[in-house]
Amino acid sequence: MAAATSSSLPASRKSLLKRTMTDSISDLDASTPSTAAASPLGSPRNSASSTSLSSMSELDAPAEKPVYGKLLDTYGNEFEVPNFTIKDVRDAIPKHCFERSGLHSMMYVFRDMLYLSATFYIFHNYVTPEIIPSKPVRVVLWGLYTFLQGLFGTGLWVLAHECGHQAFSPSRTFNNVVGWVLHSALLVPYFSWQMSHSKHHKATGNMERDMVFVPRTREQAATRLGKLVHEVGELAEDTPIYTLTMLIAQQLFGWPNYLLTNITGHNNHESQREGRGKGKTNGLGNGVNHFNPSSPLYDNRDAIKVVLSDIGILITGAALVYLGNRFGWANMAVWYWLPYLWVNHWLGMLSQTLFLFSGIGH
Repeated sequence: MAAATSSSLPASRKSLLKRTMTDSISDLDASTPSTAAASPLGSPRNSASSTSLSSMSELDAPAEKPVYGKLLDTYGNEFEVPNFTIKDVRDAIPKHCFERSGLHSMMYVFRDMLYLSATFYIFHNYVTPEIIPSKPVRVVLWGLYTFLQGLFGTGLWVLAHECGHQAFSPSRTFNNVVGWVLHSALLVPYFSWQMSHSKHHKATGNMERDMVFVPRTREQAATRLGKLVHEVGELAEDTPIYTLTMLIAQQLFGWPNYLLTNITGHNNHESQREGRGKGKTNGLGNGVNHFNPSSPLYDNRDAIKVVLSDIGILITGAALVYLGNRFGWANMAVWYWLPYLWVNHWLGMLSQTLFLFSGIGH
C-alpha cells in the first residue's frame, strides 16, 4: 500500500496537516454549537454555495501552494491535503442542525425496537410448518428474517454510537444510559469503545496513533508472512478465493476480533504515558483489548468505565444463555446470532468505506 504518513512531513508542515485532518474530538462533539446562521445563506465564506467545500477551498487557497512532499493514495494518485478545517465545515452548517432533542432521538430508538419486535412476531407466528409446509421456503423466509433484523439492529448500533458522541440529547447522563443499554444488548462494551473511538477521531489517518484502521506497510506485511519485501507483490496478486474468504471473515468476525485483540489498531503501546503498555502488544491474551481494565488503550482513571462496560456485556450474555437454554440454541442462532453477524457486516462495510477509502491518504 502506498500510504502517505504525516510523520514524513517537515515540522513546519505538520501543524497544518494536523489542523486539517486530525482536529480535536471537541470539534466533532455535537455539543459544540455552530457559529453559522440558521439560513444556508449564512456561510462564513462568500462562496457561490453556502456549503460548498470546493468553493471554500478555492477562496481560502494561499497565493503559493504549500509543498508537503508527494502524498499518495492507494491507487498511487497524488493526494492533496485540504486547506479548510473542521471548523470551516461546521460553520458552513446551519445552527439548527446541531440542536439535540432527547425526545426526538428516542423516537428513533422506539421505531427500531418496534421494527425488531414486529418482525419477530410476524415470522414467529406465521412462518411455521402449519402455515408454510415447504421447508425450503421457510428456510428462505427465515434467512430474510435475519437480514431484516440485522438492518434494524444496525440502526440501534448507530444510535448508541451517537450517544457516545453526546449527539443523542443535551444530557450526558441520559446519553450514556441509553448508549450503555443499546450497545450492551449488541455485545459492544459501550464506555470502553466510546473512549477508544474518541481517540480514533483525534488521530484518524495517522499511521502511528490511530486506534483502528491502520493499514500495514509492505515491510510489516512481509515480516508477518516471513517473506522478503519484493515477494509481497507476488503474494498479493489477485486470488479470488483467498480474497473472498478474507472478506467474509472480516465482515462477520472483524469487529469482535478488533474488540478482543485490537487488530488493525496501532501497536505502539510502550508509549502509554502511565506505563500500562510495557511489554504489551496487540493479540489475543496480551491484555490489549476493550475488556481489560488494565489495557494500555486506557488510562488508570478509565478503569471503572471499562468495568461498567464489562458488566453490560455480562448481563446480555447471561440473558442469552437463559434464552438459549429455555428455547433452544438453534432458535437463538436464528433469532439473535445470525442477525448479530449481519450487524457486524454492516458495521464493517460502513467503517471500511468511511476510513479506508482508497482515495484517502494516510
